[in-house]
Amino acid sequence: MPSVDLPADTTDPVDDSSDAVMNASVTETRELDVESAEWLRDLGERGIAREQALTRLHELLLRIARSELRRRSGQHPITGPELDDLAHQATADALLAITAKLEKFRGESRFTTWAYKFVILEVSAKLGRHFWQRPTVALETEDWDKLPDRFGMGPADQAQWHDLVIALRRAVEEELSERQRQVFVAIVLNGVPLDTLVVQMGSNRNAIYKTMFDARRKLRAALAANGYSAASGDPIAGVPADVDTGKAIMTDWDELDRFLQTDPRDVGCEQAMQILHVYVELIHENGAEDADTRSGEAGRRYPGVAAHLAACGPCGEDFHGLLAAIGANS
Repeated sequence: MPSVDLPADTTDPVDDSSDAVMNASVTETRELDVESAEWLRDLGERGIAREQALTRLHELLLRIARSELRRRSGQHPITGPELDDLAHQATADALLAITAKLEKFRGESRFTTWAYKFVILEVSAKLGRHFWQRPTVALETEDWDKLPDRFGMGPADQAQWHDLVIALRRAVEEELSERQRQVFVAIVLNGVPLDTLVVQMGSNRNAIYKTMFDARRKLRAALAANGYSAASGDPIAGVPADVDTGKAIMTDWDELDRFLQTDPRDVGCEQAMQILHVYVELIHENGAEDADTRSGEAGRRYPGVAAHLAACGPCGEDFHGLLAAIGANS
């Protein structure tokens, strides 16, 4: 059987600053499994053999798309024929992408795991576009009254979080760029899905995530400089060492602080999705040992991916979708 090189994690901080340090890539040899070799052979043929393989793959991807849309049923209102049409659209686009990139399959995972990733990502894209076509909230709305509910700040503690919300709003207005403010308001205040912003702003997931990543880092530093911190003495990026970051410690701040925290190991959406099939298969193979993706074998081998999946809701959703897909079809 042919052998392929398997890359390990190349961790690049999501801020891609000029002084970012890229870890050296480590390769190992892995043989292509029999089933994957058969898929590549049949899809590489001409005539009836290829057509039959494409039909089998289409059926497989359609099953995954339908299952993933059912799994996400609580996140969208789509039902009936419209839902099935969405599954067919995701399948068709995924099949086109797979056949166009067939030569790029390196054998780091089983072929089916790699292929499932395409249809999972297409489902995400289709749901994002559907939200934008039928928005439930105006993207330019800026309703700060919604913030406490989004972070579990109860009315009984209003005296504590009232000043925090004022400080956060001031930081958003004074510290963020206009684009960062737009993204923060849309995602945090209005609950607009990140993939919908991708469509609305004519951008891509990685760029929107990076904008939000930078905004979170700025806001946490600004709040810390004004005395807000979940734990006294915690070092916070961008804050001078002589600034007391423990003046106001409150329970309601904890969840917001966790949201604003950024991990310099975070590789961003693009790199995480490039290697998602490898990461997910490693977790699937290790079973319960990798229940915590950051402390298990996958997290130790690919810490930048683990950090990203813990912070990025859409990529985390794709991770769970792919893991469910290979679990149900292994």
